[in-house]
Amino acid sequence: MVPELKLVKEPAPPSAPAPEFLAAMSALASGVVLVTCNVGGRPWGMTVTAFASVAADPPTVLVSLRSDGVSARAIAASSRFGINILGDGQELVARRGSATGAPKFIDDLAVPAALAYLDCEVSDSFEIADHTVFFGRVLSTRVNEGEALVYHRRAYRTVSDPVTTKEMSCLSS
Repeated sequence: MVPELKLVKEPAPPSAPAPEFLAAMSALASGVVLVTCNVGGRPWGMTVTAFASVAADPPTVLVSLRSDGVSARAIAASSRFGINILGDGQELVARRGSATGAPKFIDDLAVPAALAYLDCEVSDSFEIADHTVFFGRVLSTRVNEGEALVYHRRAYRTVSDPVTTKEMSCLSS
């Protein structure tokens, strides 16, 4: 006789309270990107800081978007998105793309004068909590000169330190 097996689910460990988590995350200075896609046949742009490079070969990036948002639904439907890395002087573009509940239609998927533009095709996606993480294979790039726009402690800032050459060892494997 085989003993009856029972699935025992452990309760989830407690999570940090959302306000404390958000305060902790605001300590991380992040580059500012405008994720672009087509919504109803028109270019749409949403500002995010949850963006990262994943691999160089093949070139792959990730972006995390609220699953029920317009951008996430449009990207899931089309399997395409653009990444515009915003520079100094593009704070108004960033603010427009981050306005809650407002339409975010823009003139073009590639923002003029953005520090870089990446044209991406979704290679994979995962839903976690209330977000979808999209992994995109980078099909093409365009790069411009300029200083980066960053987001730190809930404010847009620029990188104004003079460029210096420092010897650094790789911190990741």
